[in-house]
Amino acid sequence: MKVFLVGIGGVGMSSIAGLFYQNGYKIYGSDTNYYPPVDKILKKMNAKIFNSYDEKNIPDDIDFCVIGNIVSRGNPEAEYILNTNIEYYSMAEALYKFFIKGRRSVVVAGTHGKTTISSFISHLFDYAGLKPGFFIGGKPLNFESNCSVGSGGGYFVVEGDEYETSFFDRSSKFLKYHPFYLILTSLEYDHIDFFPDEGSYIKSFKNLVNQVPSHGIIIMNGDFEMNNKVVEKSFTPVITYGSKNADYLIKNIELKNNQYQFVLKNRSNEMKFRTSLLGKYNIWNLSSGITLGLHLGIQEKVIREAVETFKGVDRRLRIINKVKNTLFLEDFAHHPTSIKNSLESLKELYPEKQIICLFEPRSWSLRRNFFQDRLVDSFLDSDELIIKDVYNKEKIPINERLDVKKIKCELEKTGKRVLIFDNYGEFKEFLLEIDLEKDNLIVIISNGSFEGLVPFVKELKA
Repeated sequence: MKVFLVGIGGVGMSSIAGLFYQNGYKIYGSDTNYYPPVDKILKKMNAKIFNSYDEKNIPDDIDFCVIGNIVSRGNPEAEYILNTNIEYYSMAEALYKFFIKGRRSVVVAGTHGKTTISSFISHLFDYAGLKPGFFIGGKPLNFESNCSVGSGGGYFVVEGDEYETSFFDRSSKFLKYHPFYLILTSLEYDHIDFFPDEGSYIKSFKNLVNQVPSHGIIIMNGDFEMNNKVVEKSFTPVITYGSKNADYLIKNIELKNNQYQFVLKNRSNEMKFRTSLLGKYNIWNLSSGITLGLHLGIQEKVIREAVETFKGVDRRLRIINKVKNTLFLEDFAHHPTSIKNSLESLKELYPEKQIICLFEPRSWSLRRNFFQDRLVDSFLDSDELIIKDVYNKEKIPINERLDVKKIKCELEKTGKRVLIFDNYGEFKEFLLEIDLEKDNLIVIISNGSFEGLVPFVKELKA
């Protein structure tokens, strides 16, 4: 069987190519850029790839095509596929049809924590011998890849993205995955380019809730008001976890030797866990997977060991270097709440260190002024902020654009040092001038590449 993937260079598309490859398919695909590690991943598959879009790229004997959501009408390959009646699917449709269907679908959806939770559940299931299939939007550090067809046959864990499916299907991707077990993390209005208002955001999640069978389960973070709105008419049993009035109550959080210890209480049963993950918010992420594991009858001892051996996800508050007394970390945070949670955790973990935050507003939402006021509050736990001027700012109308000078002004009122850099070279110059003997903690925050800043930091030496 042969499959052609239009837009194969994206993380999701290269991952589903990997699933097809694991099932013996011959892989073809096209894109305009192949950034690491996607280029190496595709090379291992012996994929036949093209560096531009052209209808001639698609073999005459192709069995079907998968069209990525980066592709729009007018793309020559998409037009050729439509005009010649070749069978085609969106990435989300293909994932369900070829890999999820026939198994118990475990979908992790929400604004924050999806990647970490889906990675932990995959690790927990694997540790318990269930050998699940999984498809995750980041790189879980317990696995060699972010996707697997699995060998147990019973479960498939998927990170449920609420963003649009494709140019021919403007609904959320997660509506294609048909969950039997649904994890709802913390919900807050996001993706303002796709959801014009909070009501449309909530509606999409309500539609997802309505897909879950009455014999299934919804496991939900009970600490967020929006979560309660989306499940208020659920026909499926809802189990809550959280810090107040939850079925699984998080309590007794302690920080010892840079590890968090916590108790999860269900009725009279109090279960103790510990994790080496840096972010305190990860206690909530882990609790969702623990709750699912207990519901499925996985032994408490096995769950505890899975928590302790879970390494987390690449680019999620990860230490990337230490030079003399200066510690360097990278974080993917791209929402005011996630930025705030990360910096609060670092302040608690490293109270003796000066926290210097290097921030690139790169996501569609952060480049705009929708979160303008909230971003100021997000950085209060940093001592210094070095902010990149808005990425590709000329593409955003000035009345919609994030005002980084206003953020600088507001934070300077609190006594913080704030610098705005116009180009990426200034960040490297800044880092080369840092006194590495001082107790610094430098955290790089971006959901993009930051134009090679992380590899540069990893190579820094005394």
